Amino acid sequence: MNLYDIDRQIQELIENSVDPETGELTLDPAALDALQMEREAKIENLACYVKNLTADAKAIKAEEQALSERRKAAENKVERLKRYLSDALAGEKFSTSRVAISWRKTNAVQVDENLFLSSTANELIPGAITYEPKISKTAIKKAIEQGQTVIGAELVSNMSMSIK
Repeated sequence: MNLYDIDRQIQELIENSVDPETGELTLDPAALDALQMEREAKIENLACYVKNLTADAKAIKAEEQALSERRKAAENKVERLKRYLSDALAGEKFSTSRVAISWRKTNAVQVDENLFLSSTANELIPGAITYEPKISKTAIKKAIEQGQTVIGAELVSNMSMSIK
């Protein structure tokens, strides 16, 4: 039985305990006490359940944080080891039956933000734009590849290592 049903039964017990002819109260105290005890037990059980769920949520959150820290540590270690391998191999391929390291040429946009922003700032009305500009390297890369000269930006070639 849920709290709503218990409260409804207590209300019905009180409403039905008055004799309509005499107005005398015929309330059964034992029945009322039983319903009150059942109500208190139900409330206590619900409160304990809430406490348990709160503790579970807290434990899950702590585990999430611990796993997140472990993941970040592992990712950082991977990056350090990849840099170490990259320095050791200096662009040469390496292959065994268990692992293959290859290289591919990649292009990335390298932007000198101060030079880039100052070159385009002359075209703007001072104070007309109050947000902080964000540089789109994708748009700059397309412009450079199409032959445009972009002050403060250049296309640089890098080597990207792939471990399989």
